[in-house]
Amino acid sequence: MVDSTLPILGRLLGAVLIVGGPALWGGCDTVPAPERTQRGPSVADLQVTPDSVHGSDLDDEQIVDSLAQVAVDVSARVADPDGTVERVVFVFEPSSNPRGTLSGTLPPANNATRYGGRLGLSLPLVDEVYTVRVFAVDDDSLSGNQVMGQFRFVPTDTSGAGGGGNAPRMQLHRRPDDS
Repeated sequence: MVDSTLPILGRLLGAVLIVGGPALWGGCDTVPAPERTQRGPSVADLQVTPDSVHGSDLDDEQIVDSLAQVAVDVSARVADPDGTVERVVFVFEPSSNPRGTLSGTLPPANNATRYGGRLGLSLPLVDEVYTVRVFAVDDDSLSGNQVMGQFRFVPTDTSGAGGGGNAPRMQLHRRPDDS
């Protein structure tokens, strides 16, 4: 009896595969998703104004606790060809301390393609070059390119000794516990 059961099960399984297989695979047509090439927003035409400030140009009120209070205008042109710009981000980074960054978002300016604002900065009184980076994020959470510019703060040489360009920097970077 075992010999007659195997051919029956084999035929039954074959019939299920022959009839059910195409029904399983053919009954559920998949429609391919429309091709959409998502592109991130584009940032261009970065403007950093002024691009440098000299300590001698500041009023006494602009120097507070060894920090210069400086206003810098940052703006850029931003567009997203396939969506909406969600935010435009700036990063203001000192070259001597990349972890000491200031970052935030730039609001839309007068027209729909320009973003920018005035940054009120408190900068140490040292000769420093700052890198300004701007990038945008769109409504698909994609970021595009980033643009970079520079800002430089040049302190007034108050040493009176004429020790060269490195004297104020070395003096201001000393730790109080150094002898």
